[in-house]
Amino acid sequence: MFTAFQLIFAPFRTWERISLARRRAVWILAVYLLPLLLVVVSVEAFSLARWGEKRSGFEFAVPVRPEAAIRYAITQMILLLGSILAGGKFLQWVTHSFQVDSSYQQCFSLMAYGFSPILLARLLDAVPAMNTWACWAIGALLSTSVLYHGVALVLRPEQTKGFGMYIVGSIIGILSSLLSHFVALSVLRSKVFYLGSGL
Repeated sequence: MFTAFQLIFAPFRTWERISLARRRAVWILAVYLLPLLLVVVSVEAFSLARWGEKRSGFEFAVPVRPEAAIRYAITQMILLLGSILAGGKFLQWVTHSFQVDSSYQQCFSLMAYGFSPILLARLLDAVPAMNTWACWAIGALLSTSVLYHGVALVLRPEQTKGFGMYIVGSIIGILSSLLSHFVALSVLRSKVFYLGSGL
């Protein structure tokens, strides 16, 4: 979690350290990503169950049943994890179209660490007074900022190709996290059928 904050406040130095460490995708998933995801969705689910959800147009928080908060947290975790795993593969395909020979490990690393601000924004969303979409927007904006140095230091493309890869990586992150958040909110507000509805 400390690395996630470092990426926001000291991105160049942190990406340099990440690039030199050359961690395997399994290590990043098990040691960095899953614990971060568990912490942020747990805090958000606890907040929803304890204080409810503030919806636009309401001055007060709407109560949320604990089982609905748990369904929301599970959905959010699965969708965000899926977004990062699939985002790494999409990014790898894009790098190959730019004639940059990147491994899935590099692309997954970039997406996993690049998603950090979006994940940390879930902690902001735990504050009942905060608008959930404002929290997502803050995370998405910070994520695009963080990815700028990440593309250069992790993928190491030629300068002429780097900016295009950065734009595509940012779009992948923004769109996939937007869709994940929309679907998770729909599950919370019971607008989408959820497979684990027996909870």
